[in-house]
Amino acid sequence: MPRPYDPRPRPFHTRLAVIAGLGVLAATGVARPADRPAPRPTGAVWDEAAARHLLSRTSFSGSPEEAKRLAAMSRDEAVKHLLDRAVAAQPPQKPEWVRDAWINYNRRYSDMTAEEYLVILRRNGTRNANELNDLRAWWVGQMTKTDAPLRETMTLFWHGHFTSASGKVFNLAEGFYQQNATWRQHAIGNFRTFLEAVTLDPVMLIYLDMEESDKAHPTENYARELLELFTLGVGNYTEKDVLEIARAFTGWTLDQPEGTVRVKRETDPTRARSVLRDGLVPKIIPGRHDTGEKTIFGKTGNFQVKDVLDLIVSHPACGRHIAGRLIAYYGAYDPDGTLRERMGRAFTESKYEIRPMLEVLFTSPEFYAPEARGSQVKSPVRLLVGALRELKHDGEVTPAVAQLTVPLGQELFNPPTVKGWPGGTAWVSASTLALRARLGEPLVDGRIPSGTDPLGRLRQTVLSADPVAAAATTRRLIQIDDERRQAQAGEGIKLHFDQAKVIPAGLADEPEKLTDFLLAKMVVTKVRPTTRAAIMAACQDASTGHRVTLAVKLILASPDYQME
Repeated sequence: MPRPYDPRPRPFHTRLAVIAGLGVLAATGVARPADRPAPRPTGAVWDEAAARHLLSRTSFSGSPEEAKRLAAMSRDEAVKHLLDRAVAAQPPQKPEWVRDAWINYNRRYSDMTAEEYLVILRRNGTRNANELNDLRAWWVGQMTKTDAPLRETMTLFWHGHFTSASGKVFNLAEGFYQQNATWRQHAIGNFRTFLEAVTLDPVMLIYLDMEESDKAHPTENYARELLELFTLGVGNYTEKDVLEIARAFTGWTLDQPEGTVRVKRETDPTRARSVLRDGLVPKIIPGRHDTGEKTIFGKTGNFQVKDVLDLIVSHPACGRHIAGRLIAYYGAYDPDGTLRERMGRAFTESKYEIRPMLEVLFTSPEFYAPEARGSQVKSPVRLLVGALRELKHDGEVTPAVAQLTVPLGQELFNPPTVKGWPGGTAWVSASTLALRARLGEPLVDGRIPSGTDPLGRLRQTVLSADPVAAAATTRRLIQIDDERRQAQAGEGIKLHFDQAKVIPAGLADEPEKLTDFLLAKMVVTKVRPTTRAAIMAACQDASTGHRVTLAVKLILASPDYQME
């Protein structure tokens, strides 16, 4: 028999445990007997709750005021409004350290001693680490402050779809900035155009080993991931298709821009490619390209990159594959795949445009189905950015703030595998749940939570039987620890919580009204009675001056908030 609610004062951590609700946060979706078919979504009501659901999924957060304005439109008009604003958004100003022409500071010349080069390598490693940290903060700041957040949620989607990782592509922060700008530029544009930009992106050329692929030794890595993960999915191509596409993609390298002066200083050609690289401009070397006929998807010809990409996007599986990834990312409920088919048709009929797919998705009953609402665990980035937007933080997003997502399992510009981040309930584990519950410490109290050293899969990798993976993970753990110490000693958390921006004057004097106001303002999903009761009790026990900060921290820790 359940124990009735006890209004007597309880310690803060007891209340936090009541709110955190391990089982609730970990158990997403709707349970049903295995022999009962999944119900098909029917027509959805368009109201303020539906508008708020749309905003939460597409814009990181959605206040009741924004939802009311959106609900005053029709559903189609509201979706068009969000998409129009995203398409019209101007690119953000680039970080100060980004240069017009990339310079390889790690180049090793033949007349350098080992000691001289070690000094250069260490100095440039520190510089690159600082630039990457600044880049993460720059992007989190853009996601937080933009008035077109849908473009940023789509950029984040493509970052996890067309993956590349700084853990493999070393000392190339500027390349990751360039990639991020490319993903943002094409995020809601033509997929065929986007796919060519992806294929010839400098970081991608390096990450999946296409940079030095030649006709004598074609590299299959990019061709395989292009078909399996990026465009078609398993079962829609053959091993022969992979091999033939790898041949078609031979001959590409990265060089310095045309017209720039090449340094006349001898370099040892036996050194690693990262040491020899002159620039980040993709160029094809005709003598290294395989000009023979290739047979791909049953068609034969002297296919080049453009020809291969044309064949891929016209494949019947391409639109369905991209649709399935978008449905999973935005959390629509599509048990029988009919939404995926409709989105796939929109992709084909529009000649591979991304926007028509999003229009179908965001106006569909599957997106607004009861089974879709409150069914997703917010990713660390979505959790952090949503909270920053809802709390109206307008201060500087420092690297220390952006790094808060790392121990939670999502480090920007460094997905764990080529598959990206697993998402879903994988965000919740014994090592991350307690840290998720402490999000209020940096955002409200302005301090980095203690004990947030890297946990979970990252540390487990050190125990891997693969010595190369273990060594790489050890280096990354040391780097993260160094970065955290630098953040603590340097910029730290420069966030100031201003409760006047969040609640009306005088509301802190009334615990019940304060609780209901903040829950209505911050939580998109249905609030559990236990959450409301625990927060109200905490507010009643706290002094007036501490009620707002306490209530906000408890809401941020609740599964009601961390689900969407």
